[in-house]
Amino acid sequence: MIEAIKKIDILYIVSIMPPYPGGASSDYGTITSILKDYKDKFQRIVVLTERGCKKEMDDVLQIKDVLFNYDSASNKSFFKQLINYLVILSYILFAKKDIIHIHARYVYAKYIGRIIWLALLISPAKVVIDIKDKFYNNFGFGHHYIVCSEDLLEYYSWINNMYYIAFSIKFPQIDKNIKYGHKVAYMGTIVENKGILELLDGYRQYVNGSKNPLELHLWGLNNMGDRFIREIEETKNAKYCGYISNEEVFKKVLEYKAIILPSKSEGLPRICLEAMYCNRIMICHRSIRIVVEHIPEEFVLNNATSMEIKNKLFIIESYDKALSYDYDFDVHSPERVANKLIEFYSNIQNVKFQAERYKPA
Repeated sequence: MIEAIKKIDILYIVSIMPPYPGGASSDYGTITSILKDYKDKFQRIVVLTERGCKKEMDDVLQIKDVLFNYDSASNKSFFKQLINYLVILSYILFAKKDIIHIHARYVYAKYIGRIIWLALLISPAKVVIDIKDKFYNNFGFGHHYIVCSEDLLEYYSWINNMYYIAFSIKFPQIDKNIKYGHKVAYMGTIVENKGILELLDGYRQYVNGSKNPLELHLWGLNNMGDRFIREIEETKNAKYCGYISNEEVFKKVLEYKAIILPSKSEGLPRICLEAMYCNRIMICHRSIRIVVEHIPEEFVLNNATSMEIKNKLFIIESYDKALSYDYDFDVHSPERVANKLIEFYSNIQNVKFQAERYKPA
């Protein structure tokens, strides 16, 4: 008698999903919408996320936006954070899932993250901790891990059960020859650890020394509050443009001569790939250049200081060469990534499966 293949019952615990902007939101939204169609592989996909996310309920996918808006809101509340973690703990301990796929930020959130860690160890589910950046430096045992770039695979070299699976991006058909304006942009969450203050300081220095300065536009949710608004008001030729949806990014990138990302802690930011796909200049930190070696050296920040940013802005202003990147964008195909994840989930369900480090072909 042939034994039926057990379908996977999986729980995702992620802070944001569409329509919230950001790479993680877009990635989880795209992948879960594709995985739900593999009805022969999945019994149920439950997503625990913040309020305000797009709800979706069918026979496979259930998006439960029951967490308080803590990550996506600039007004932080310890009470809301505490309630969120109590809800997360209840799902981990009582949801009775085969696999729990959880964003690393919950596991490494200071002391309360230790409690999450313990709950994940107690849970009978196989646990997948999803790391998308370079913030973490402990607790590298007891579970399976996935990272979104080969560089992160090496960065977290002390973790044995670490797997590389690229994040997903839908690359649309666009006219890359559209004429851009005399302006540059930052696109991402407005937070200090993304180098926002260094960017604005460097831009002010640049404007003071330029006869024809590029405009600077900043797009994204403002998590710095009034401090950021004051900085913008004090910066000539700089403008905060507010929220930008994931669907608008490619069209908007085409309007700019360059995209600037002064963050030092990224794994492989999707805005970097979006700018490259549009054949636009990408100014980024060397940690990103290590991952995407096709970015020209002249556009790389070594320390992401305001002085470095000023110098790069002068380079952008005078740059007049055609630009293209020899990068395999197909590795981020949502269908390809979904198949890699299904392979991964199926393997870790098998108790005999144990690989120290894994990179899908």
